[in-house]
Amino acid sequence: MTTPAVQVMILAGGLGTRMKSAVPKVLHDILGHPMLWYVVEALKDLDAQPVVVTPEANDAFRVAFGSRLTYAVQPEQRGSGHAVQCGMEHVFAEYVLICSGDNPVPTAENYREFLDESVAEHAEAAVLTARLEDAGQLGRIVRTQNGAFVGIVEARDARPEQLGIHEINSGIYLFRSAELRRWLGEMKPNNAQGEYYITDCVSMAVQDGSRVHCSLARGAWEMSGVNDRAELMVAASLLQQRKLDHLFRAGVTVDMPGTVRIDWDVVVGRDSEIRQGSCLKGSTRVGTSSVIGPNTILIDAQVGDRTTVLASLVEGSTVGSNCVVGPFAYIRPGTVMDERSKVGAFCELKASSLGAGSKVPHLSYIGDASIAENVNVGAGTITCNYDGFTRVKHHTVIEKDVFIGANNNLVAPVTIHEGAYTATGSTITHDVPPEALGIARAVQVDKEGWVRRKKNGQ
Repeated sequence: MTTPAVQVMILAGGLGTRMKSAVPKVLHDILGHPMLWYVVEALKDLDAQPVVVTPEANDAFRVAFGSRLTYAVQPEQRGSGHAVQCGMEHVFAEYVLICSGDNPVPTAENYREFLDESVAEHAEAAVLTARLEDAGQLGRIVRTQNGAFVGIVEARDARPEQLGIHEINSGIYLFRSAELRRWLGEMKPNNAQGEYYITDCVSMAVQDGSRVHCSLARGAWEMSGVNDRAELMVAASLLQQRKLDHLFRAGVTVDMPGTVRIDWDVVVGRDSEIRQGSCLKGSTRVGTSSVIGPNTILIDAQVGDRTTVLASLVEGSTVGSNCVVGPFAYIRPGTVMDERSKVGAFCELKASSLGAGSKVPHLSYIGDASIAENVNVGAGTITCNYDGFTRVKHHTVIEKDVFIGANNNLVAPVTIHEGAYTATGSTITHDVPPEALGIARAVQVDKEGWVRRKKNGQ
């Protein structure tokens, strides 16, 4: 059977007042993407550039999605039927699949099964339904005693006996476009809200004797729409479980999964372990056989194989294979750690490179520095990269096989050449030659009897 031409329309024009937010409801973040992104992704094989009905102020939509969407404006909120009217000027296909931008949970398979089944039934109108034990404020599916579809009633317009129905409207519809245009023209706001409901078009199809297909979703239907922040968290938890299931099947261990957040786009290699209290966000990638956490945050980070990141924050940086980070390290954007390097407790690195086998073991700040291979940076060392006047950060270069003594201040711009040492407690203000010992500290002076005289007021 040849599938007829289908366009997708996503209703996203609601203001989401119950979210109590300046951000449009469907642009709220779930695991690193706007809620609407999940709907667009699930439908991309049906329509790569769906029509999305937005509020009039839709700049944020254009920033998030660019030309991936066709934008139709709903200038005022007058119900779902009015939103569809606003979008129909962009619909040219034989069929239009209509869904909600505030329901990120349905999968591509849900949409495809519904579409294929409805087209096979030669439906002129179709609605996807589901069964929920707690139907809440969702629209109810009304049927005759023999199960024939009658219509959909909104919860706020339903009679008490109708509120006891457990079959709900998922908010996903398919219409033959030509018929839908006629029904939209006949809509009337005969409801408690004085709004135009797209569900009325389904009822008109029944009244006209058109072929209406009412498809019950297979399996468990988890939710239908996000209206407030509590429901946003429910949607996030459902998608998080979906992401975790994928990782489990890929051979990843997640210790105490209820305590972690792993964004949708995060990739983790097999035999790696994500320990409790950790958060992996954005475009983070973790290699094989690595250990992340506990209590670690990775944001747009790249971590190699067999690397441990313990109780630390890594953002916008690359950590190579066989490395160790933490505990309590802060790896800031622009840092690159080569293989077998180490950043230890209470260290901060920013916009720096750390060569293979090099170590910054503890209590140091390394900013705007290039550190070559097999360098040891002593505890308490800092690179003094900012002079307090210019906006330019000055650069420190440490060549290979250098040993930096504890409690050093390296005043940039400065180069410590290959094989050199710097003495403990030094403030290095100029380049140290290869294999030299740089010493820059005051000479110790012992004043005999000073304490006794001080105590006696002398």
